[in-house]
Amino acid sequence: MSGSAVFLQQLANGLVLGFLYGLIAIGLSMVYGLLRMINFAHGDVLMVGVFIALPVSWMGAPFPIVLLAGIAAATAVGGLIQWTVYRPLIRSRDVTLLVASLGVSLLLQNLVLMLTSPQPKRPDPEAFLDAPFQIGGVFLRNVDLLIVALALAFVIGTHYFLQNTRPGLAIRALSQDLNAARMMGIRVQRMVFICFLVGSALAGVAGVFIGYKYGHLTPYSGFLPGVKAFVAAVIGGIGSFPGAVVGGIILGLLEVFLVGYLPDQLAQFRDAYVFLVLILVLLIRPSGLFGRAEFVKA
Repeated sequence: MSGSAVFLQQLANGLVLGFLYGLIAIGLSMVYGLLRMINFAHGDVLMVGVFIALPVSWMGAPFPIVLLAGIAAATAVGGLIQWTVYRPLIRSRDVTLLVASLGVSLLLQNLVLMLTSPQPKRPDPEAFLDAPFQIGGVFLRNVDLLIVALALAFVIGTHYFLQNTRPGLAIRALSQDLNAARMMGIRVQRMVFICFLVGSALAGVAGVFIGYKYGHLTPYSGFLPGVKAFVAAVIGGIGSFPGAVVGGIILGLLEVFLVGYLPDQLAQFRDAYVFLVLILVLLIRPSGLFGRAEFVKA
């Protein structure tokens, strides 16, 4: 392949990966915008959703049914966690919520490990999703095109929800000033619950696509995508909806281009480069591309 063809191929691969990161990062940013909480269990909600959807795939259900099962499962798990764990701690210190999220993450991983096994699993392949296609010298599979198309649709739908519905407007008000919104009569607990449901649903979408794209799922498959989505949210400005999407795309492009152009001896450390980017962003622009600088009074 020529240099330009390799560049276009890496660009396409990076965009696909970036949209997956963006879908996961939206939920992290929404929760942080309300509670100033980094939900490290978010990636494991993704993992539980796709593991519950796996038997649906093994029974021969078509992809749309498997996708709906994954979304429903992740949404239910995310809502259950918020109601039983995070809701009683909503007035606690930030560090308490952070430690609780780490505990929930480990709990979900070990629960799935006990109920299944550490052996990698994959959904039953679908000929349509695995079918390759070519656009101008760029080789992809139908699943890649579907990731970009549905990710855009869900991002647009979530943006519409936040901008044009009463719950969405209430969530935005809470992210601006939680105490003032509470005094105006907004039901904080309900809005936080809705926020968790929306973010978990988007994670469920990403989880099912990760299963069909990579076909290698273990009880630990959600943790690293969740952490990388957190890096994407930081790059874009954690708490910012457009920042989560843009940060996911930037991170996906960086990861793919680094792996594509670095020597093999260096490319294998792709995850290390992701966290190097996080450190650089925190040093140069801690608020991210779209984030607002926050000042804490002494």
